[in-house]
Amino acid sequence: MRKIQQKIYLSRKRVNSIEFEHEILSIPLKAGAEMSFEILIINHGEPTHVHFSLSEEVKDKVMILQDKVYVIDEEKIAAIVKLPKSYAGAVDGGLDAGNIFVSTGYGAAKKGFSVEIVEEDAEGEIVGGWIGESVVKKETVETEVVISPEKKALLRRLTISTLLMALFLVFVFAVFSFSGYPNFVFALLASMIFIFIVIYNL
Repeated sequence: MRKIQQKIYLSRKRVNSIEFEHEILSIPLKAGAEMSFEILIINHGEPTHVHFSLSEEVKDKVMILQDKVYVIDEEKIAAIVKLPKSYAGAVDGGLDAGNIFVSTGYGAAKKGFSVEIVEEDAEGEIVGGWIGESVVKKETVETEVVISPEKKALLRRLTISTLLMALFLVFVFAVFSFSGYPNFVFALLASMIFIFIVIYNL
């Protein structure tokens, strides 16, 4: 069975922001069994203290091996989920989902993700149509288009050059449309714009 992992992103959107790869973490387990999963903390901001706590629903089932950790860049900790034999038959009806809470910056920010225990049969498959490998519910991932500074500069240069070229063509058209003194002025302006375009794109 594939290793279950939860990723936690700190300060990725703003200072002390907390984001989870999975808002709901589903653990396949039989009564009397236990399994572990991994929590990977990725910090995008200043080094910070991270503290884990559990809601009442999972206090007797989940144990965080290191509930306080100082995260500089990345830290990896383990958690154990254990379902006592007294819960035999209770998984079929569904156990109440609990939460693992994450707080940072000495309580400056706090957020939790849900942990639910789902029934697992003897072959290691999750009852209800899920395959044993797919133990984590997939959440909708928002993709964000990021443009590098180099591409931004190139786009800005192309925009300015296009506008100047349009202005240059207007003055060239004016040169052939007028005669006399205005013709000289338009020709002079057109040549100056052309020279600027060449120098700007060197």
